[in-house]
Amino acid sequence: MHRIIEIKINNFRSCKETILKLESFTALVGYNNAGKSNLLKCIDILVRGKAQDESSFYDVSKPIQIIALLDGLNEQSLAHLSEAQFKSLEPYLEGGKIRIRFLQEKPGTGRNAVVMGVQLPNQNDDEWNNPNGLPQAITTLFPEPTFINSMEDSAEDVSKFKVGNTIGKLIAILQKEIIATKVDVINDALKVIGSKLNVDGEERLKDFEEFDNSINDKIEDFFPGLKLNIDIPTPDVTDLFKQGKIKVTEEGSYRKTDFSDMGHGAQRAIQMTLIRHLAEITKDVSKEGKTNLLLIDEPELFLHPQAIELLRASLKSLSNKGYQVVFTTHSPFMIEPEDIPYSNIVRKNAEGTKVETRLNEAIVKVLDTHDAQARLLFETYNLGQILFSDTVLIAEGETEKQVLPFLIKKVTGKSLGELKLALVIASGSQSIPGMINILKEMNIPVKALADLDFAFSAQKFHLIDKENENIKKCLDIVSEIQPKHGFHLQGRYPTSGNGFKAAQIYELMAQQPEAIDSIHGLIEHFKTHSIWVWKLGAIEPHLCLETKETGEWYKFKQNLDEKSLEEVVLDPIHINEFTSWCTQKN
Repeated sequence: MHRIIEIKINNFRSCKETILKLESFTALVGYNNAGKSNLLKCIDILVRGKAQDESSFYDVSKPIQIIALLDGLNEQSLAHLSEAQFKSLEPYLEGGKIRIRFLQEKPGTGRNAVVMGVQLPNQNDDEWNNPNGLPQAITTLFPEPTFINSMEDSAEDVSKFKVGNTIGKLIAILQKEIIATKVDVINDALKVIGSKLNVDGEERLKDFEEFDNSINDKIEDFFPGLKLNIDIPTPDVTDLFKQGKIKVTEEGSYRKTDFSDMGHGAQRAIQMTLIRHLAEITKDVSKEGKTNLLLIDEPELFLHPQAIELLRASLKSLSNKGYQVVFTTHSPFMIEPEDIPYSNIVRKNAEGTKVETRLNEAIVKVLDTHDAQARLLFETYNLGQILFSDTVLIAEGETEKQVLPFLIKKVTGKSLGELKLALVIASGSQSIPGMINILKEMNIPVKALADLDFAFSAQKFHLIDKENENIKKCLDIVSEIQPKHGFHLQGRYPTSGNGFKAAQIYELMAQQPEAIDSIHGLIEHFKTHSIWVWKLGAIEPHLCLETKETGEWYKFKQNLDEKSLEEVVLDPIHINEFTSWCTQKN
């Protein structure tokens, strides 16, 4: 199946300079007014070649330019082109790809306002060609898109037949099936109608004859010998199907209601139900070489979570059957874990709408191999929140996962969702640097929490110098307390053995008064790398947690509900500082 894999947009609405990468099934995620709907509209006008008025220009003194890279053009898809259309595209096809351009120099909806252009996929310069038949060739490759706007009247998409809308596509499929199996029955019925209405019908109604005679009596006065006959042609089966519409019957009532009389919630549910049905009955149109574009703005509107998941599955099914589906969403239910690496985060700043680097591209750029960090980022728990938050907070343990949401809400009075803060749990502190780099590559603000032992291994991630004075002083203290406790050292560094884990040894060191200043220096150092290091070695001592067990976490959460922060944690000032650091913008 051929599809659009990349679009570069200049000067269209909020898209001053925007690049968008597309799959067969693509989600656009972002807050309101980020420009997600504009991206859908951009795809729509590119394929239609539709001229724009002044409201669509970011800067009216500059042209709108939309450049799309198409991929997957093969013998089947090109077979739909006429010979002239194929000849117009052939010189610019390479490896199943072609680059097309929509250019509108100035506002206006005149017929010649838009100039379409093509070039070789790897050419990527300002030399464009406009061969005869180009707009028609593009329209043939991409039939009229189905564009479902979030706030528009759903009746336009569902209750009235149009070639490109949902009910139009459903009726077209139904028409094709009925004609294939019941064409004789329909034709026989139409012959009966024709015999009553046609001018030469064997059983033509007398009303028509009377009308003809009354007219002809009068025309004789003007043009002797001229006769008129009213002729009502037999309707074509295609015309009949175009009159199709949706009627709604509610339980307990026999009255059939027009779709447009239903409430917005019911309209949206019916609309998405029909799209789901379209997915179920649509055969694999990609075998016929056609690609249909389905553009939906917030398909989850008015739907409950289970319905959203059913809709998502239906859209995914369509994306495997010759449809390229692009949609905006505010709902994590619309995105499966496998689709998150290819989802687009849309933001808007002073330079207009921007689409951030996608997760799969960030991973490839940051990591040489798909190691533990990559696998961790593909876990559902971690990824589901990343796309819908302002800041990601990475923590390394189960305790943080269980207690931080309640702790932060206790201090701030707001949930993580209200703070637009996503909590991601790493498999260990060694995963943190890679995760930070990946998220930064995606331009997602990120912070991390780490136990004190991380500071002493961070040199391999180039986060601190091995000869850092605070590191050396802390290791001196470790050496001083080693004879008393009998733990093992590997060189100057703690190592597991003799009943101790390395992390526990650093916690012992943190209890020494002479270590306070050095640990404070390490904390301040790692803050510059967006990493918070616990000054007592780990989070548990700060929260008076004796073990890392479910019972302890439950008791802590219960205490937070019933008591003040000062009564529950060891150092409320430190916890307030930590919470402030988590929630403040970088």
